[in-house]
Amino acid sequence: MKTLTVKMLSLFDMDEMLRQAGAERVGEDASKKLRDILEDSGKDIVFKAKILSRHAGRNVVTREDILLAARTK
Repeated sequence: MKTLTVKMLSLFDMDEMLRQAGAERVGEDASKKLRDILEDSGKDIVFKAKILSRHAGRNVVTREDILLAARTK
């Protein structure tokens, strides 16, 4: 059974981010790839932050958990 994955970041936002970084023209494939990379990175950070909060005996993920998870590889 195939699971449905919903993309959380919009292609429009990815296009805008690339343009703000100086790209004059942006291909849809570039926006899609950036979205995929950012979503994967975000999921990894959230997973690590959940582990950190549980290790600290908390059920709430804090800002510090996110920051620490983002710094670790």
